[in-house]
Amino acid sequence: MKKKMILIVKIILGFGVLFGLYVLGAILYAHLTDYKPEPEEQTEVLEPSQKLPTLDKDTLVFYNWNIGYAGLGKESDFFYDGGKMVRPTEALSDKNLSGILNKLQTWSSDADFIEIQEIDRNSKRSYYKDQFKMAFSTLKNYKGVFGKNYDVKFVVMPFLEPLGKIVGGIATFYKYQDAEAPVKYAFPSNFSWPKGLFFLDRCFVKHRFNLQNGKQLVVINTHNSAYDGGSLKKQEMAYFKKYIVEEYAKGNYVIVGGDWNQIPPGYAPLSANSDYEEMPIPQEFIENEWTFAFDGKTPSNRKVDVSYQKGKTYTTVIDFYYLSPNIELIEVKGLPDDFEYSDHQAVRMVCKLN
Repeated sequence: MKKKMILIVKIILGFGVLFGLYVLGAILYAHLTDYKPEPEEQTEVLEPSQKLPTLDKDTLVFYNWNIGYAGLGKESDFFYDGGKMVRPTEALSDKNLSGILNKLQTWSSDADFIEIQEIDRNSKRSYYKDQFKMAFSTLKNYKGVFGKNYDVKFVVMPFLEPLGKIVGGIATFYKYQDAEAPVKYAFPSNFSWPKGLFFLDRCFVKHRFNLQNGKQLVVINTHNSAYDGGSLKKQEMAYFKKYIVEEYAKGNYVIVGGDWNQIPPGYAPLSANSDYEEMPIPQEFIENEWTFAFDGKTPSNRKVDVSYQKGKTYTTVIDFYYLSPNIELIEVKGLPDDFEYSDHQAVRMVCKLN
């Protein structure tokens, strides 16, 4: 009996040592292969077959959507939010991606700009499909720009069912010739080591367009930090404000859209009974006469601790636009779909350059 107990203890210790070596090896591999973006980097650009015209109109239609890499549709919960699912089945992933691409095709009838976050290129979690190229092919006569913010060779979490390889980022699609190559700016913030090895390297991408009045339109696509308790967001927003204010000071028009992972000023959460991390835009970021464009009646994001249950799942607004004072907001509207294809719902905005 005693020998048997000793054998069991040895087996348990052996598995413990092997598991520890596996975790340490994964962290070491991630450290050696860690993607460290430069403060400013060129983006990947896909050009349509036809030559794009210059921007010659003052009323513009924008769409913004975090597609959740086609992995967080209504059926999904997510382990990092308290759920169990690591990645969806391939059938669910395909269902979500097909729905996302169909929406993009529908929007192409009137969209001047489409801003997307969490779009995958070569990731285990999305079955290694190049979602950026698929979206570009769907939209046809739009230019496609990809800014990488996630490149990890092997995400070890969760330890018993690792996410594996992830390559993803943000994408902007538009049907006008830009004034210069789009630039991706890395936010100067990250989680501490080793956690930061496995998370997104947050960024925004800036696009510049010449206007007939001699000025420029600056369009920014952003995806700010989550799961940070607010500390990283404060760093990001201070850095972010500098670029936005400088562009407006030059006399340019500035439109920022994206997933801010923060609620806009003036938004009243739809429910107060939740542990959902409701972080407001910092007061010091807000500029006089600038406009936060959001639909406070239509949620843009849901909590992903369980699959979506209408009327029960906690929802909020963290996807919206920020417009410089020389731009008039005509309309902003959330596009509800009961979170069918993503844990976010898209937002459509119409504005006018004054």
